[in-house]
Amino acid sequence: MLAVVQFKPRRGARNANLVSLVKLATAALEGGAKVLVLPEMCATGYRFPNPEVVRPMSEPPRGPTFKAFQPLAKQYGAYIVVGFVEDFEGKLYNAAIVINGEGKVETLYRKRLLYIDDHTWANPGDLPYPVFRTPYGTATVGICMDINDPRFLTHLKRTKPDIVCFPTNWVDEGDNPQGYWMSQLRGWNGYLLAADRYGEEDGVGFCGRSCVLKAGTVLVSGPPEGDGWWGVQPEEKPVSSG
Repeated sequence: MLAVVQFKPRRGARNANLVSLVKLATAALEGGAKVLVLPEMCATGYRFPNPEVVRPMSEPPRGPTFKAFQPLAKQYGAYIVVGFVEDFEGKLYNAAIVINGEGKVETLYRKRLLYIDDHTWANPGDLPYPVFRTPYGTATVGICMDINDPRFLTHLKRTKPDIVCFPTNWVDEGDNPQGYWMSQLRGWNGYLLAADRYGEEDGVGFCGRSCVLKAGTVLVSGPPEGDGWWGVQPEEKPVSSG
């Protein structure tokens, strides 16, 4: 099963958020998920005014976030993609780690195209777009604004992955973002696993509506608000947390 988690983090409460996220991930994995995507910066919150505020929640790739999800990936033989704040040699990145079914770091990706709220603290990503194998074919990772980046879209056209793992904190601008995501990916026929947050943070609202899309069709979708998980089998039968 291909699945996404939706969650509203409490800003700055990384450890408490990780406890809640692990519960949601466990439910999805028990439901059959073999590729599971969680939102961008899902354990820290998103809006930070400067590097000094976010730095206490930053971590190396094998830090607290990895340690929280590694046992689950290994137990269920699943790929887990989770967004976090990376500290690499003193530089901060909006990043995502991919943990494979053996409980090892499969790959790491750093968001390349930064949003307004990233520019206050994050460095632009400097790693190549990853391509890795999953039980359902090849996969890559893009984080939120990367879907607007011509470099990322060129990468999709060139490598033609079966799956795009898409952790996001999509700002609510009054419409459903799924149509926009589909329009950006027109011509690519794989699965988009969009894991979004919801609710408000510092006066800014986020969309929710986490979903699995394929070839311009919404296969399963979460609501604008509410924690949960949603997934589809490769034959496109939707499953959700209810």
